[in-house]
Amino acid sequence: MVYLTTLATSLALLLSATTTVHAAPPLLSRQNLPDAAGAKNLGNGRGIQFIGGQCLGAADCASGCCATLPRGGATIGVCSGVGAQFQAGKQGCGFGGGGGAAAPPSMNGNSNGNNNGNNNTPPPATGGAATGGTIKPSGLVPDVNGAKNVGNGRGAQFITGECLSDADCASGCCALVNTGVKRFGICSGPGANTQNGKQGCGFPVGGGQL
Repeated sequence: MVYLTTLATSLALLLSATTTVHAAPPLLSRQNLPDAAGAKNLGNGRGIQFIGGQCLGAADCASGCCATLPRGGATIGVCSGVGAQFQAGKQGCGFGGGGGAAAPPSMNGNSNGNNNGNNNTPPPATGGAATGGTIKPSGLVPDVNGAKNVGNGRGAQFITGECLSDADCASGCCALVNTGVKRFGICSGPGANTQNGKQGCGFPVGGGQL
């Protein structure tokens, strides 16, 4: 009888040990999002928030993608590369606007409210942006901190980092810059791919459209 009682107690302890479920660590302990350095860019709608910075909508982000990120019992928006919108716990572009993947902006739409009409100007019929031959003044210089991401095609390069193709960029847009002295690709937000002397996504050709 004592033997049966001991056996039953042992089985009960074993079942208790094997069915114990350990809670997953809090989301914020597994990722460092959002980046506190981007607090100054939150909610201004100027399209200058970097990837990893908090956002209230796509208009905040240079990449054009404000992804939903669960945080405790609520959600926040975090600027993301379009190609990485479902990574690191993110749930897709569209935070502040109903969720889901955002449609990439068209090159021909003036989504940034520029009055100079650059975004509405089609590529020249021959040569020009369609082949990367147009020379435009630009003060842009690739950020040297992105040197490690150049040419690896992993979509890890941040905006303003140098690129050799769209595949390098987290934003999916490697814009052509041709100053006549130097010709290079620089990762850009799709909505800003013709600003500051840039000639459109699709480097090395340029003038491409996502």
